[in-house]
Amino acid sequence: MMNYFHSTRSVLVSAVVAFSLAIGAGAPMLAQAATDKVEDQVKRVDKEHRKKIREANDLKLKSRDPSFPEQSEARAKNFRETAEIVARQGGDPKPLLDAADYFEKQSELIAKSQAEKHLPEPSTSHAPGGSHSHEPAK
Repeated sequence: MMNYFHSTRSVLVSAVVAFSLAIGAGAPMLAQAATDKVEDQVKRVDKEHRKKIREANDLKLKSRDPSFPEQSEARAKNFRETAEIVARQGGDPKPLLDAADYFEKQSELIAKSQAEKHLPEPSTSHAPGGSHSHEPAK
């Protein structure tokens, strides 16, 4: 009778050890999968955030250039003329017309931005009164 309990206890202990090893071996893989998923989401959000910052900086720089609306409008006109030529020759003018639309929208957006709010030109002077000096203060 004693051998029966001993062998049952050995089987039970072996089962517990095997089960704990299986859980222990699978846990790092699950943790790694979860970590990878979180890292992918963070990278995606960071990428989207950087894109928004680049777009905002791009618009800010364009709005500081007083000739940008006219240049953009001229580009749109050139793209439309080229699209007409391509269409006459049997090609697909859609990409050129899309580019023309893009430059027209940029022109309108920047012209509106410049009319609503004039941004000051970037300044390199740091001294009061607008003078720039590299000499140490006395």
